[in-house]
Parts: sequence; C-alpha cells; structure tokens
Amino acid sequence: MPSPRAILYDPKENPFLHVISRCVRRGWLCGEDPTLLKKHRKNYDHRRQWIVDRIDRLSKAFAVDIAAYAVMSNHYHLVVYIDVERAKNWDIKQVLLHYCKVFSPHPWVKDYLDPSKRQLLTQMQTQWVEETADTIYRKRLYSISWFMRSINEPLARMANAEDLCKGRFWEGRFKAQALLDQQALLTCMAYVDLNPLRAGIAQTPESSNYTSVQVRVETELPASNHRRKKSRKTNGQRRYDYNFARLKPFVDSETKSSINIKDKIHSLPFKLKDYLELVDASARMARTDKKYHMDDSLPPIFERLEIETNARWWASAMSGRSTVMASARQFAHAMGSALNLKQFKERVKQQTETWRQQTLSPGKQPPS
Repeated sequence: MPSPRAILYDPKENPFLHVISRCVRRGWLCGEDPTLLKKHRKNYDHRRQWIVDRIDRLSKAFAVDIAAYAVMSNHYHLVVYIDVERAKNWDIKQVLLHYCKVFSPHPWVKDYLDPSKRQLLTQMQTQWVEETADTIYRKRLYSISWFMRSINEPLARMANAEDLCKGRFWEGRFKAQALLDQQALLTCMAYVDLNPLRAGIAQTPESSNYTSVQVRVETELPASNHRRKKSRKTNGQRRYDYNFARLKPFVDSETKSSINIKDKIHSLPFKLKDYLELVDASARMARTDKKYHMDDSLPPIFERLEIETNARWWASAMSGRSTVMASARQFAHAMGSALNLKQFKERVKQQTETWRQQTLSPGKQPPS
C-alpha cells in the first residue's frame, strides 16, 4: 500500500512543493501540435492564459503562494508554498470569505456572511456554519489537492465546452515533489522557469511567455518596464498582451506582481538579482537530451536588460544542481540533499506505518 499524499506532502514539514499536471495522452491541448500539417493545426494558446488567470485567482483565495510557474503547450509546472499558519490565523469570517471566492457557498453560509440575515439563523445553523468553516473549509484552503482540483476541473470543463466534446482533459491526478531545502527550491524554480527555453520555443528566459521569470523581469525591473512600453513585439510574436500571476516575493522584492508581505520571513530566501543570474547561467548550459540552450554569445541577462549591476556568477550553486537533480531522480517524491532525503523517507515511513495501524484497527477511520 503506497503512502497517502497527506503524509508524503505534509505542508507542516515541507511547505514548498513542485507540482506538475499534464494534458491527457500528453496531447497538445493547450498549444499547437507541430507534428500536424499546418492546415490541420488548431492553436489553443489562449488556454495557457486560462491557467495563469486561474492560478492568480486561487493564490488570492487559498493559503498557497506561487514561487514559480511555467505553462507549456501540454503541461504546466508550479512551485508553491503552502502557508498553514496563515490559514490557521484566519477567523471564521475570513475562512468563509476566502472559501467563497472559489466555491459556491451553502445558503446558510450566505446568510451568515450577510449581516441582515445572520440574525435569522438558528443557533444550530450558526454552529454548523462555524464548525464547518473551522474543521473542513480551513483545511481545504491549505490543501494542495484541493488547490490543484480547483485549477484543473474548471479548465477541463471550459476546454471541453470549447471543443464540443466530453471526456478527460488532464492525465490523472497531478504529480508532486517535496522540496526539502533551499538548494532544492532554487534548483527547481530555475528548472521550471527554463522549460520554454529547453523546449526550443524561447530564445532567452525573459522572452519565455507564461513563465514566472518573465513576470519578475517585466514587473520588478524598472528598465524592463520602460522597454515594455516602447516595444510590444519580439521575434514576430506579440508579448505581454496578457495578465500575470501574483508571485511570492524575494527578500528584496518591491513590486505589484508579488504578494505584499512586509515580514521578510515569508519571502523567498534569495535576492532577485542573484536568482536571475542563476537562471541566465543555467540557460547557457548545453544538454544533449534537450532541443535548445541559450547562445553563449549573448551578453549576460543584466546587459540584455540594460541594467547596471555587479553580477555574480553562480558557479557554486550550479555545481550543486546536478547532485540535487540526481537525488530527485532516485527518490521521486522529494528533492534535496542526501541527509534531508534520508530524514524525509524516515518520517514518511514512520507516519505511514502509524496510518496503516489506525486504518486496520476496528472502529477507526483513516484521516481525511
């Protein structure tokens, strides 16, 4: 019996997760299939914006922050931070308001939130609303399963309605990977942001549409904002005519695209400049199993963006990337150092054994 996801991806133990969701049969249902003849091709790039818009909306309702994302033609990646303490600090009214941003509320919940109708509720109805909000709704608002369900189900219905068909749109449930330390987090964020470049559909990280690195470049660097107004076309493709998803800030972020959190404890433990340098360095590394890597003759990212800065070369971080990725391949449920992976496996084994004993014991129910 495999370990339940609630144990594998316990946000109290490992709040950062790498999440992947693919279209059914890995079909090109969110883009354009290059294997078909041009006269038979249909372009569904607008569905990628559906995903970004949905991510942005849900990040404002759930206690889930988006650290990085990349929406490709047949799958998408998310790096998320699940903030359990934030959800637990919400009072009953806040829980209900956040929940109603995504889900249709029960009539009693509507009346509870309406001051003119709340007094008409009986004591039993009021108690039911408050207990449901505290014990059910609150947990859903920091559940990665409910978060992904809230992205995929509405988008599948929209796509099927557009295609005038029925059936599955997504390939089963999402896949997830716990990020156990800062090195794993940094590696995974760079990996996600460089997906379009590795696939050969972008020339540089900042030109990668529907990625978080483009959001950060276009909204957090003043020089980029200036150029965005001057030119709205790159390589013959229109850019920026779409909304961006709100992102978890870096320690030095001051931008409208990021969550407004004054407490630096809740920020990503890196500086934006350092992260962009790392992404730029990663993009130049050739891989024989991928279609494309960035041209070494291109100037560094801050020169391309016309920003004056003393850029540091992240050789030390990049030298550890291969070690982290090798560990991730050996243990698919998590990414991190050998020590952290060992601790993760021991925790999962112990909690899974406890869970199995509870489920096999008569008169006891498994945790929800």
